[in-house]
Amino acid sequence: MKISNSNPMFSYSALSEYLIIALPYAEIGEEVKQIKKDFFQAYGAYPGQNSCGHIRLVSFFQFEEREEKILGAVQSVLDQMTSFEVFLDGFGFDGRRRDVYLDVLNKGSLKDLYDLLRLALFDQLVSLAFLNPNYDPRMVIGQDLSPLQFLHAIKAYEQKAYANHFRISRLHVLKRKAPFKVWESLTALPLAKTQSELLSFYE
Repeated sequence: MKISNSNPMFSYSALSEYLIIALPYAEIGEEVKQIKKDFFQAYGAYPGQNSCGHIRLVSFFQFEEREEKILGAVQSVLDQMTSFEVFLDGFGFDGRRRDVYLDVLNKGSLKDLYDLLRLALFDQLVSLAFLNPNYDPRMVIGQDLSPLQFLHAIKAYEQKAYANHFRISRLHVLKRKAPFKVWESLTALPLAKTQSELLSFYE
């Protein structure tokens, strides 16, 4: 006897990994690229050395057949927010992960956005295991450094000044399939452009 199952939770379509990020202006992207290059030349190769400057929001695995619903859920969140400024202020260090990053001065808007995305994605059957309730926005320079590289990073950047800012008006969604090595750009989703557009969402 053949039993069919149309429940999307038990579909056998391809599993993909998705990543939602905010990108800075090209000028800041070039500055981050130069910082990464300088660190590589001084202290050797490290994870994340070739990635572009970005602020990571969420990443998760999901079946491809749910992709349209996932993107729709993300867009519904963005429709509730207007664009906002992000201020980068100095270097920070995560000793647990041995990461070095550019810190975000005004974390509130990014945290609010993350919380809304977290709820919307959970509603679309994305496991909470992928979603961090203690999200701390940052622009990572290098991650999972060796112990020696991490000590060099602290010494080189602890007193080094950096300040810049950019406006987030859209989020970028990246995607990669097994064996999950190369990210591809899937789409860019806009935030509400004006206050009137935001108000129309609630009418």
